Amino acid sequence: MRSAPTLLAAGLSVCLALPAAAQEAIEVTASTLNVRDAPWGTVIDRAAKGLRLAARGERSGFLSVDWGARTGWVHAGHVRRTTDPLVEVVASSLNVREGPSTAQRALGQARAGQRFATLTRAGDWVRIQFGARAGWVHAGYVRALNGGAPPPAPAPRPPVGGGWRGVHAGVTLDGGQIPRAGLANDTLRRALGVAVEPYGESVTLDGRAFVRGLVSWFGGRDDTGVTPTETGAITGENLRALNGGAAGPSDADRARRPENYYFVAMRWDYAPKNRAWWRDARILVVAPDTGKAVVVRPVDWGPHTRTRRVVDLSPQALRDLGLRTDQAALISFAAPGTPLGPVR
Repeated sequence: MRSAPTLLAAGLSVCLALPAAAQEAIEVTASTLNVRDAPWGTVIDRAAKGLRLAARGERSGFLSVDWGARTGWVHAGHVRRTTDPLVEVVASSLNVREGPSTAQRALGQARAGQRFATLTRAGDWVRIQFGARAGWVHAGYVRALNGGAPPPAPAPRPPVGGGWRGVHAGVTLDGGQIPRAGLANDTLRRALGVAVEPYGESVTLDGRAFVRGLVSWFGGRDDTGVTPTETGAITGENLRALNGGAAGPSDADRARRPENYYFVAMRWDYAPKNRAWWRDARILVVAPDTGKAVVVRPVDWGPHTRTRRVVDLSPQALRDLGLRTDQAALISFAAPGTPLGPVR
């Protein structure tokens, strides 16, 4: 259980920019930016700094964007033009999935004519910014806009066998870093006044890089270390509503909604990568003595440095690993799109 978690509130920074033309890619420059249902309308969501969108038109100083399955409006003074490629949906409806496979859970459905910024490509799948989250769509049902094409997929990793070795992606990924001792952390500095991460030892297992540190748990109805209304700094989800009680969920529960049972908090640095990037990251956690492994998703920021711990896991993840509070775990990135849950 976490001790006195500290969550960082994002403020709004002003960055003036000219209105973007229709069908241009834009990037959010404010630390957070309200997404409204109309110019000066009701706030329906918030976009994190660095998030990429497709601007469709301008009215009253606001830009129309496709925000998930609906239309949103963002203030033109807090975005800048980019050269990111865009795609337009050509199917009548198109599932947007958590990973590049029809076996992955659908995040929602995009409609014909909607336009999205593209982030990467993996084979026949394109990763798009779908509102506050990133998701995958099949390339056969979108077309490239603004003279661009989805970027190529990263070079595939060589086969390394089954289990956690097949999904391990190191402690640095696309500029993001697994927090570890000695790394400067601007988010930690602003939250707790500590400029450099004090805990988390860099180690290797079978020649692969990990961060080793002490673990605890958080989330679910038994977590009295958070208030009944407290939400995760990364996803905004109610922490008490996640996971289950001490007995744990059924296998069917975990298979149906693995995101409710496999989640993590660390002292992420939002400076090189924003919250939206961390929201879609996959984190690999391995029990060093047994080799048991789970893949989890970031939902919160913590634990407090006074606990001397480096990671808080969901009760289910801790149970699957066979670990207890203040035992050591190994942490790294998992490959993007890796399914949540135990690694077989």
